[in-house]
Amino acid sequence: MSDMLIWKDLQSLEDLNRMIENSKSKPALVFKYGSSSTESIASKARIESEWNISSDQLNCYIADAMLNKDVATEVSETAGVPDVYPQISLFADGVTMYDESYEMISVKKIRLVHKIINRTFRWMETRV
Repeated sequence: MSDMLIWKDLQSLEDLNRMIENSKSKPALVFKYGSSSTESIASKARIESEWNISSDQLNCYIADAMLNKDVATEVSETAGVPDVYPQISLFADGVTMYDESYEMISVKKIRLVHKIINRTFRWMETRV
């Protein structure tokens, strides 16, 4: 069990579709950023320095809007949020559960939402 943040690149629409499908068994966070944007670089560094969520519990993906514009745009389309960066979207059970942009991005909030999602799904499983 590791709390080290390991980014997986979203480089294609197939990668994005696979991530959404996999979120049905393990939540997934997508960080969309611009590699030439100082605000994006600062946001990424802040997330990485504050990260304290186990990679066993949450898959983390990164989409660079400068390198893969179509993928980054589709992340926003799929999440149903404006196409901006930096931006995070948390998917679980194949749908968007949480999103945030710009300076509102916070590891503390991601952790809280992740905890709520996990508790909700555990509760739902006991009701089946």
